[in-house]
Amino acid sequence: MKIKLRINGEDKTFTAPFISARKLKDSFALSKKVQGEFDENTLDEVGNYLVNIYGNQFTLDQLYDGFPADQFLSKAVEDMERVMGVFDEKVKN
Repeated sequence: MKIKLRINGEDKTFTAPFISARKLKDSFALSKKVQGEFDENTLDEVGNYLVNIYGNQFTLDQLYDGFPADQFLSKAVEDMERVMGVFDEKVKN
């Protein structure tokens, strides 16, 4: 998984490192939360999830300031689905 942020006027691309089973657990928990009422606290949880998935290579503030608002939630959902999709594919086989 990759994410591109604008930091100090430059586009920087980050690649997610090893995805542990704990991140799978976090993905399921956050997925349930996102389906409920959404507020600024939930937005922070989603942002922190992305920061964590990408191995803390950037901060929550860098994510907020450097990622397009109109793509934020779709990117989070896409990455959660990728993490959970790996699990789903293994269960099916």
